[in-house]
Amino acid sequence: MSQAHITRSLPIRAILFAACLAAGMIQAAAEPEDHHHHHHHHDGELELALNNGERWGTDESLRTGMDGIFEAFAQAHDAYRSGALNSKGAASLADQVDEQVQFIFANCNLPADADAELHKLLAATFGATATLRESDDPHDGLHQLHAVLKAYGEHFEHPGWSAAVSH
Repeated sequence: MSQAHITRSLPIRAILFAACLAAGMIQAAAEPEDHHHHHHHHDGELELALNNGERWGTDESLRTGMDGIFEAFAQAHDAYRSGALNSKGAASLADQVDEQVQFIFANCNLPADADAELHKLLAATFGATATLRESDDPHDGLHQLHAVLKAYGEHFEHPGWSAAVSH
């Protein structure tokens, strides 16, 4: 792929990402303020397509970034279970996740169709980090992030991923 093609595709990738992010924000804004009490779990909100019934291929940088997100999530989740995750820790998790997402954007190179599905996933990731920063209770943000990690394993090839995330 030529440097000119890569340079031209960056604005398109940014537009696609912004559209996915906006859709996620609109969906979140449409939820009732006390949605936590009405439907505790949000499984199924993140709708990704498969590649003709198969998971999308990944590259090393995507797997590295997602591993980083999972490791940060796992540590925060353990802290949450023990009662040690406060709002400062939740914000720190959000920062770590955002850093990994930026790494993915800077280094990941997937075909256009896979990239479009990845952008949906990353938009949901930003929704989770926003919730982690804004809420006094990190549960919702952790749950959203767990849903992202689970959806990633269901839609993208990453050896060993599903077993690690299922706990």
